[in-house]
Amino acid sequence: MAVKVIEDKVAVYPPHSICRADIPVILTALPPEWTAGIRTVRLSSALHENPLILAFFHPPDGSLLVKSRGISKERVLCAVLAELAGHALGLGFRNSRRLQHKDESRIRQLVTPLVEEILPQLSQKKVWLDK
Repeated sequence: MAVKVIEDKVAVYPPHSICRADIPVILTALPPEWTAGIRTVRLSSALHENPLILAFFHPPDGSLLVKSRGISKERVLCAVLAELAGHALGLGFRNSRRLQHKDESRIRQLVTPLVEEILPQLSQKKVWLDK
């Protein structure tokens, strides 16, 4: 089943840091158990009110929400991968979608090599907004 990608329109600065074309690149580079159940990915036009919540996967409806406006590609990619890895491993999330302290280093070890592999493959047409 193909994943539907919805990119909210943005008419004012800042733009999305990742684009619709980046989603298949990201998802195909991940282990299948990380992407199991994803039916829809939405690149939200909302600005990040809480900088800790850049990605949110809701398994019951198969939706992955990504807030990437005003955030670097690398930071967004890390957030998406951490969210998906946490769900795949059945880890518990605390308030504000943060992983428990004991799980943060475990997820970082899984995510870091994937970020280094995927990041150069993402579209370069968008503006890098922060470091």
